[in-house]
Amino acid sequence: MATSASSKDDWADIFLSAALEPEKWGQAIHAMAQATGSRHGQLIGFGAGASAFNWISEIDDSILAKSASIEQSAPDLNFRVAADRLPDRPAIVHEAHYDIARRSLRADDYLDLCSDFDIFDGCQSKLVASDHQMIGLALLRGSKDGRTTEGQRALFADIAGHARTAVRLQQAIEQQGFALLAGTFEAMDRACWLLDATGRVGGMTPRAENLLSTSRIRVSDGWLASDRADETRAILRAVRTVIEPPGRAADPVALADADGGVAIMLEFYPLPVRPWALPFAPRAIAIARVGAPSDRHVQLLTRTFRLTPAEADIAIRLAAGQSRPDIAAARGVSAATLKVQLRSIYDKTGCQRESQLVRIVGLISH
Repeated sequence: MATSASSKDDWADIFLSAALEPEKWGQAIHAMAQATGSRHGQLIGFGAGASAFNWISEIDDSILAKSASIEQSAPDLNFRVAADRLPDRPAIVHEAHYDIARRSLRADDYLDLCSDFDIFDGCQSKLVASDHQMIGLALLRGSKDGRTTEGQRALFADIAGHARTAVRLQQAIEQQGFALLAGTFEAMDRACWLLDATGRVGGMTPRAENLLSTSRIRVSDGWLASDRADETRAILRAVRTVIEPPGRAADPVALADADGGVAIMLEFYPLPVRPWALPFAPRAIAIARVGAPSDRHVQLLTRTFRLTPAEADIAIRLAAGQSRPDIAAARGVSAATLKVQLRSIYDKTGCQRESQLVRIVGLISH
């Protein structure tokens, strides 16, 4: 059912409802399009990784797949992005600015998209802008709609103010999830980092914060990293795995100690994503296990070297620096049984010395 509005109070209510019940964003941008005589309303976000989203009212869903193949945030491809970067451009960018921006495009990919879906004209405004992210509101108009009039742009400007307030409210609500989840993990006494839709750290537990000052793990420009380039690359690969759709658990990343063993095991898991969620909510969790075996690391070793789960557990404990007596005690086996199991591990991995085994275990997840 369409939503209509006739006053500022109506628009405030429509967008307040969208912030509190995000599934109503579709109704809100559809009402905006109707009120301005436009074919479509759009709420769009650009950013690193999976923070990008594109919600368009009343349009063929195939546009999402086609637009995904275009680098929409590139100003030399997308004239709407280029128009927003023009000097002295107003708060509401419109067709006059699009005309200028189209002259400097290096390819016709986005122009072809606009032609296919008849969305050449319209106007737009930024709602949120930062170094890492932009969320914008737009009208997309077809050939029958014509160019926006001054009156339509004035109404759009008023609506954009309400939409901006709604986005900020939803941002505040979603970011509360970081505090709530961090509190839960704090109670579990875990070193945990919560990642947003860009993959950046949005919150952490006290134990995780302490680990930043006592280990090689660090947060650089919001990203979880190590002071070793190879480990940082492995971390970023794992982050992409849990953040990018469909979002799945990543293979653990082992951070080596000075001797090449496993000092810290980082595990990455995606969180459920609500439909119509903006990029501010927690999207993934990174958990550090210090000197402890990892179930997923055990699975990696069993797949790679055909170790039994018990053998993989022993190999990880050995690589984490645990002594043979401690491993035997933890496993509940005798020293003789442990010796037999270690011999089998060496045979399966092709190692001749303990130091070789430690290095293999430490680097297997890279």
